[in-house]
Amino acid sequence: MTYVAGLQKGSHLGDGAFGEVFLCQDPVQGPVAAKHFYASKFPSQAAWAEACSKALEEAKALKEFEHQNILKVHHVLENITGQEFLIVTEFCDNKTARQLSSRNRIVLREAKHIIREASIGLNYIHSKGYLHRDIKPDNIFLKLNGEVKVGDFGFVTDRLQFGFATPYGTPAYWAPEVVVDRACSALSDVYALGATFLNLVVGDHWFFRQGRGQILKEDTNGWCYIANDMLYLPHITTTWRNIINKLVRANGGKRCASMSEAVNSISRLPAVEDWACEVTDREVNWTLIKGGRHVRVRWENYFRPSETWVAWSEGSTGGNKRTLASSVASDSWKKKYRSLQEFFEHRAP
Repeated sequence: MTYVAGLQKGSHLGDGAFGEVFLCQDPVQGPVAAKHFYASKFPSQAAWAEACSKALEEAKALKEFEHQNILKVHHVLENITGQEFLIVTEFCDNKTARQLSSRNRIVLREAKHIIREASIGLNYIHSKGYLHRDIKPDNIFLKLNGEVKVGDFGFVTDRLQFGFATPYGTPAYWAPEVVVDRACSALSDVYALGATFLNLVVGDHWFFRQGRGQILKEDTNGWCYIANDMLYLPHITTTWRNIINKLVRANGGKRCASMSEAVNSISRLPAVEDWACEVTDREVNWTLIKGGRHVRVRWENYFRPSETWVAWSEGSTGGNKRTLASSVASDSWKKKYRSLQEFFEHRAP
C-alpha cells in the first residue's frame, strides 16, 4: 500500500513507544489523527513485521465496530519503503481522559459521563464476542461536543477459549485474576473500567500517590493492586463509592457480573453537587457556586500531624464570609477525615 493522495500531515499531537501521532487533513474525512509507526523503533525486522500484522488486526476489529462510542478507523497505510505505517482514525479534539485525570481538577459529573459512555461502547464490543484488554484513561478519547470514544484497539481480541484470552494491557488496571491466572475475560474488562473510573474521580495525583490510604499497592512480586483499605477523596459519596467498589472487587464472583450490569449501575448513580475539586501534594480545595454564593472547602496537610480542614461560603467577590464547619484540632486523622466526609455527605442532593 502507499499513502492516500492528499493526506496532509499537520501538527504533532503526541509520542508513543514506537512512533508519533499527528493531526492530518484527509480530503474526504477532514481532520483525522494519524498514528505513525517506524521500523527503526523496533528491535528487529521480525518485531516490525509482527507490529504491522497487529495493526491490520486492529483495523479489521474496528471496522466491525460501527458504534457511536467506538473510535472510527479510516485507513491503515504503509509507505513505499515498508519502513513506516499509519493508522488513520477520526480526530478527537478534546484528547483523552488521561489529560482530564492528569489535571487533578475533578468534577464528578464529567467523570460519570465519560465512564458511562465508555461502558456503553465496551458493552457493544463484548456483545460482538471481543475483549478490549487495555482499558485505561489513555484509551478513552473525548470530543469537544461531549462525545466519548473507546479506542486504541491493539489489544482487542476475539480469540477466546472457554471465555478467556491471554493477558495484555497496563498492570495498574489489571484485575487480580489476570495476574494470577494470566488470562483475561469480560470480568477483567469490567475491573479495568472500574479502575479507570476510580482514577477519573480522584485524579492522577490521588490515584498514584504513596502514603496513608493510598489506592495502589504492590504485592511481593511487584504487581499493582487496589488496596482494600484505600481512601477516596472525602466528597465522593457512599453510593458512588459502593458502585465503584463493586466494579473493582478482587473476587470476580462479587464484581458486576457483566459490562451490561456495569452500564446499568453507572447510569443509576445519583446526582451530586457540582464541586470542582483540585488536588495537590499538600492540600485539596473544593469550590461550588450555589445560590449566588461560593462555597469553599480547604483540606490542608491531609493525613499529616498538622492536618486541618475548613468550609466556608462567601460572596462572588470574596466578601461576606461565613464559616460552615471545620476540623477539631484534637481529633485523630481518622476523625478529621470522617468529619469531612460527613460534611459532604450531609450536603448531597
